[in-house]
Amino acid sequence: MTPQAAGPRTRRSPPAHNNKAGTTGESMHDDTAGSAEAPPILDRPEPVGFRDKAWPILVLGFITVLLIRACVPSSAPPPPPAPFDTAGATQAANARAIAALDAIRAGTPMDAVLVALNLPTVNFASGSAEIPPDAKPVLVKAALVIKGLAPTVRLEIAGHTDSTGTAEANMLLSRQRAQAVADFLVASGVPRERLSATGYGDARPVATNATEEGRFHNRRIEVRPQTRGG
Repeated sequence: MTPQAAGPRTRRSPPAHNNKAGTTGESMHDDTAGSAEAPPILDRPEPVGFRDKAWPILVLGFITVLLIRACVPSSAPPPPPAPFDTAGATQAANARAIAALDAIRAGTPMDAVLVALNLPTVNFASGSAEIPPDAKPVLVKAALVIKGLAPTVRLEIAGHTDSTGTAEANMLLSRQRAQAVADFLVASGVPRERLSATGYGDARPVATNATEEGRFHNRRIEVRPQTRGG
């Protein structure tokens, strides 16, 4: 068979691009790019001051101290001071006074004699002017020393009290006590004209009246030279 002649081939033009599709693709690309948000800008942290750094440490330290105090047993308070031993102090003072009075000699200076005469302690009972028995031996020694002094020596027996009671009552009591000591010395051989008795109440303390020991020292009998006109 004789082959048929082939007719001329018709060239097919390439399919036109779908502008709509292309436009859509481009717009999708643009939308995707536009929808991507920029990363957020974080706030810059504020600087931390010394107070903000230190207060937790201070609080922790305070709590630690409280815990330590709670765990450690507290020490017992110190015992109260022992009460003042009035009788013991009186006995010791009169023992020293007797030793000092026994050491007085004819040539002893008057200042040393006065020191010895002021060592005895007459511990009167509260509100009383009666000389207690434990004071009598030392007053006898004092009388012997006074009798051995020059006849021209005149002595004042001065009475003092503490601040217990009213000023008027203390003045009267101090006079009575001074007179009681002067009378005892006269009874022990001292000429009366060589002695005078004066009370000063609580006006001339030598120690505090806030303690028993201070009041003990303020209740006293002093021996001193008489002033002119005394």
